[in-house]
Amino acid sequence: MVVANELKAIIDKVNKAIRSERTTRIAVSTVFAVHKPRIFEKGLDANNSQIGQYSTKPASVSKQQQAKNTGRTYFPGGYSEYKSAVGKNPGFVILRNTDQMYADYGIIQRGNKFGLGFQNKTNYDKSQWMQDKYDKDIFDHSEQELELLAKTLEFEILKAI
Repeated sequence: MVVANELKAIIDKVNKAIRSERTTRIAVSTVFAVHKPRIFEKGLDANNSQIGQYSTKPASVSKQQQAKNTGRTYFPGGYSEYKSAVGKNPGFVILRNTDQMYADYGIIQRGNKFGLGFQNKTNYDKSQWMQDKYDKDIFDHSEQELELLAKTLEFEILKAI
C-alpha cells in the first residue's frame, strides 16, 4: 500500500506540473527565444531553409511604404536595393521592413493556453501573405523547436517531481 501511495503522489505531481501555467510559460518562452530570431534575423522558414531573396527587378516604393525616407522612390536594383538603402538587407528575406511585425510577434495567452503569434490582426494578415508569397511555412515550429519544447517540458516536469 505504501508503494501505491508513493506512486499516486508522483502521478499527482506530474499532473500538476503538466497543468502548471509556470511549466507551460517556461517551455513556450524557451522556444520563443530561438523561434523569433530564426524568422526575423536568420530569415529561415520552419524547415530551416531561406525564406527567400529580395527581388532585383526595378521597383518603386512609395514614401509612405518606406521603413525610413531614402530620398527617392524608384530603385533600379529592385526591392533588394531599397532594403539595402534602409539598412535592412542581409542578403535574404527577414520580414523586417518597418519592424511592426517583429515588435508585435510574441507570446500570446488565451485563458490558460499559451502560443506564439501576433496581437495585431494586420500583422497576422501580413504574415499569412508572406507565407503565401514565398510558399513557405515560416511561422510553424521547426523540428528543432518542437524537440526543444519537449525537452523543456520534460525537464520542468522532472524538476517538479
